[in-house]
Amino acid sequence: MITRRQVMKALALGSAVLGPELIAQIERAEAAELKGSTPADATTTENGVTIRQLLMQPLPAMDNKVAAVVTVDYAPGAGSPPHRHPGPVFGYVLEGSIVVQVEPGRPITYTQGQIWYEPPRHTHRVSRNGSETRPAKLLAFLIIEKGQALTEPLTTRT
Repeated sequence: MITRRQVMKALALGSAVLGPELIAQIERAEAAELKGSTPADATTTENGVTIRQLLMQPLPAMDNKVAAVVTVDYAPGAGSPPHRHPGPVFGYVLEGSIVVQVEPGRPITYTQGQIWYEPPRHTHRVSRNGSETRPAKLLAFLIIEKGQALTEPLTTRT
């Protein structure tokens, strides 16, 4: 089990390495939102979820790894289908509440200002807005192999 101290250490390291570029990317994304436009790197799904890639940064000290930072906006009642992430994920709720279930755990509701960790390749069974009436938004920090997708859909076994 990862401790809170380990999470904070990883976030501190990530912010030290990625800080200036991340801040600039977030500012550009927020400016685009204020203008009412959607950045070219935003993906909106049919289920009311919008993913915006803010940063994709090579990590030279970690052979062939990259850090990805994205925001995920959930419309009221919206959610993502079950999936996996190929690398570790740190999620932070920017607004609203997010219900998350990563196997083998149970569903947990996180609210604004709370953070969680997802181990690599664990099934992310539930990822949805905790409200049917208000939007929610999270910031996710992922570490993946260069060229990998951020998520892997679950395949059904026959």
